[in-house]
Amino acid sequence: MHKSALIDHIETSFVLSEGEAAEILSYFDFHKLKKKETLLSAGKLCDKLFFVEKGCLQLYFIDDLGNQKTTQFAMENWWLTDFLAFQNQTPSNFYIETVEKSKVLSISFSKHQELLEKYPKMEKYFRSIYEKAYGAALMRIKFINSLSKEEMYFMFRDNFPEFVQRVPQYLLASFLGLTPEYLSEIKKKQLS
Repeated sequence: MHKSALIDHIETSFVLSEGEAAEILSYFDFHKLKKKETLLSAGKLCDKLFFVEKGCLQLYFIDDLGNQKTTQFAMENWWLTDFLAFQNQTPSNFYIETVEKSKVLSISFSKHQELLEKYPKMEKYFRSIYEKAYGAALMRIKFINSLSKEEMYFMFRDNFPEFVQRVPQYLLASFLGLTPEYLSEIKKKQLS
């Protein structure tokens, strides 16, 4: 059996037999996606959890002025959904869209519940994923409230260089709470 990135990622927590790996994968659907494909729309039921095998996704909302505000990215081996809406099985307040061509696995809420029931050790795996995501969200809030816009960019660039290289500047600016023009100025200033 060809191992997927998902199985490799799960096996950083515990080892699976070949049969377990194949069965766990059977709970997921595979999607080969083009750039700018929408996986979730605001106002629609959030019934899927996504794992990025290859590519990049973004989670964003549209503010009252019609501006797109990116709140999260997910690259290889990252999970993404509107976690609150997924857990509560309610309509989402967010959109999820591909930033680049992507290969993604998805699992529906009901299949996710079945998977956790059949494989209790997957509960521990997902708990670890959610704890890391929550911790990262807390750090982002801290940085937003304690760093200048320039410091935010430099901290992000230094800690996540791959994002800065792969994500279009206007999306990076949206994520950091900057205008694309201001982000350009910060980059120019740094080069001079």
